[in-house]
Amino acid sequence: MTFAYPVALVLLLPVLPLALWALRRHDRARSLRLHNFGEPGLLARASTLPSRRLTLSRQALTLTGLSLVLVAAARPQFGKRPASLVNSGRDLLVLLDLSRSMNAADGGLSRLARAKSAVLEAGARSQGDRLGLVVFGGSAFLQLPLTANQAAFRRFLEAASTDDLANPATDLSRALTAAATAFEHEGERGFQSVLLLSDGESVEGDVGPALRRLRLAGVPVIAVGIGSSEGAPVPADSSEAPEKWHRDHIGRIVQSRLEEGDLRRAANETNGAYLHWTPATGAALSAELEKLERRTMSSRTSPERADRFQWPLALAVAILAIEPLLGALRHRRRT
Repeated sequence: MTFAYPVALVLLLPVLPLALWALRRHDRARSLRLHNFGEPGLLARASTLPSRRLTLSRQALTLTGLSLVLVAAARPQFGKRPASLVNSGRDLLVLLDLSRSMNAADGGLSRLARAKSAVLEAGARSQGDRLGLVVFGGSAFLQLPLTANQAAFRRFLEAASTDDLANPATDLSRALTAAATAFEHEGERGFQSVLLLSDGESVEGDVGPALRRLRLAGVPVIAVGIGSSEGAPVPADSSEAPEKWHRDHIGRIVQSRLEEGDLRRAANETNGAYLHWTPATGAALSAELEKLERRTMSSRTSPERADRFQWPLALAVAILAIEPLLGALRHRRRT
């Protein structure tokens, strides 16, 4: 036999002596009051007050009942029983923008680093979910299919770089289309969602058809806009470039700004949510994900120790219920 909460047994050491002291003190005070009232022997024959033996019996029952309550609180366990372990979660496909503009830093970290940190924080709070990764720029492809292995997802996410794509532009329509296609082949409707992280500077493609597919499939898009309306200069493609900043075809330093239009549209048309990146975005994402339905991902049967606290608890209830009846029984015999 083992105990789930053995600390409750330790309470027996101080509780029982204190309870015994309190009962003894009450008994002495009662005896003193009776002695002051009249002759104890005469009062014992003429009244229905309990005898000394009955008082001690009732006190013993009280202490025994209290001890059994503490034993039950310790949750004694004996033997084993089969238990079903159910793992529930959602299917979440992360769409990560790897266009050149995601290297821009609107004060501090780059946009790409901010996007990764938000996903990692939200993922750490969403244990049980299956996660997949779509990376996109001017093109899009499924980097990692949906998996329950969050460690593998974390490795793929951390390794993602703007150097992974040959086309440095941004096409949100391709990313959303890739997500719609992936969910058509895997996952269960009603438990799928998309997390889109981008600065929204999409100058190619129409997001309308892809959003229509996602809406009909019941897939909400949670879009996170990363960047600022003031914008930031885009770094050069390589650290070995002669200049620090990327320039356009007429020699001007390229300024990249947050464009929320398509991001908000994606959230609105799919009954999702739009968030502008802040240091608290990870927690906000977790709150949005918690609103989504969960489904059973896997279940298995595993033996676990069987609780037997019901036995001492039932015995304690019976004893504590009998204790006041002893006085009533003696009163009935007197009458």
